[in-house]
Amino acid sequence: MQYDLVVIGAGPGGYTAAIRASQLGMKVAIVERDLIGGICVNWGCTPSKAMISSAKYVRAARQAANYGINVGEIKVDFAAVAARRDKVITDSREEIRGLLAHWNVDMFQGYGSILGQHTVLVEGQNLDTKNILIATGSQPLIPGFLQKEDPCIVNSNKLITIKELPAQLTIVGGGIIGLEFATIFANLGTKVRVIEMAERILSNLDPEITAAISKELTDSGIEILTSHKVVDIGNCLLTLQSPDGEIQELESNLNLIAIGRKAVFDSEQLKAVGIDFTDKGVSVNDFMQTSLNNVYAVGDSTGKSILAHVAIQQGMVAAEHMAGQPREMSYDVIPAVVYTLPEVSLVGQFPAESEFVQVVKFPFSANLRANIEGHNGGFVKLWIDKAEGTLLGAQLVGEYAGEIIQTYANIVATKTPIAEMAGIIHAHPTYNEIVRNSLQHALGKAIEYVE
Repeated sequence: MQYDLVVIGAGPGGYTAAIRASQLGMKVAIVERDLIGGICVNWGCTPSKAMISSAKYVRAARQAANYGINVGEIKVDFAAVAARRDKVITDSREEIRGLLAHWNVDMFQGYGSILGQHTVLVEGQNLDTKNILIATGSQPLIPGFLQKEDPCIVNSNKLITIKELPAQLTIVGGGIIGLEFATIFANLGTKVRVIEMAERILSNLDPEITAAISKELTDSGIEILTSHKVVDIGNCLLTLQSPDGEIQELESNLNLIAIGRKAVFDSEQLKAVGIDFTDKGVSVNDFMQTSLNNVYAVGDSTGKSILAHVAIQQGMVAAEHMAGQPREMSYDVIPAVVYTLPEVSLVGQFPAESEFVQVVKFPFSANLRANIEGHNGGFVKLWIDKAEGTLLGAQLVGEYAGEIIQTYANIVATKTPIAEMAGIIHAHPTYNEIVRNSLQHALGKAIEYVE
């Protein structure tokens, strides 16, 4: 069968490329060896956010007395939480299946092998194609010394599918994945401990931001051990090395390894057809082409990013390039969100404060909506180019930080002067007024805040 494009992998990058290519008049097939939706829908974004939604309601119930509501004893029905999570996954998967069908994308179930520059083999059938797109995703990274069967050790894919609430959970890794799971299970009633080898969690963020979220997580009952190295895990015991070299053992009935993810691709297959790759992923240019011009790669498999929204953008760039509408993929402005309670978000660049760069801090407590709703403990930090009067970057910790960050991202991307953005009317009272008021503060014109 002849196609214009065969996509291998039906995750966010793959199905986006397939649909966009079809919209542009191409005949498209998509091959998936497991479940439509990939990591994001089945083991990542969707199930974790479904469980965070449940965690939010538990948190709200616990705080209800602050708002004049007495809810009595709070009981978590984890079986119902898991059932809702699984339904959200199924619904999302079927929605994607429906979209692919609507855009006349042929779907093939099975392992897709690249036999040559224009041929993909799936379940004994050759698919002839002008273009191929690799979107094979990633998998959890597990240290070599933990490569053993142990019921006490799980990765994120496994943890997101459990049906019973663990009494204890130790998370190895204080990054985005680890902290989101810590938030989920601590709010649902599990005793949670986070172990991080670096000096602080979320070590790529501003120290003030990480200090603030560390306090919030600790206040919610999560124990955080930084500068500690896991030496071994076995029989539900973790062997740790403290900063001073002391060895200690900690017991936990479930241990999540959350130290990152690695790209999934068949290196022997790529070698055979002449596609370049590194240990990090399939090598691509800014049009998402591999070393073979008609073979593209997007998403986690490239090693560029594990964010679903990056994969989606890469998929559109690839499809449009195939169709003769080239635009380059840019990684300059990518908003990111940590779905803790409260949320953390960031976008842009964060150079050191200097005669060229202004760094400004603005509290949520200066926002009326945050005060009304009792979510006024957060703040935003801005990095501003003094000469140009433009926003370089922003980091937030606070309620709805993941929603607010997009406005800052738009300002960074468009290079709109902050004086211009500060003059735009915002609805009152809203959390998004934080954007306008923080910019006004940077300009020395804040109305409702005195430092």
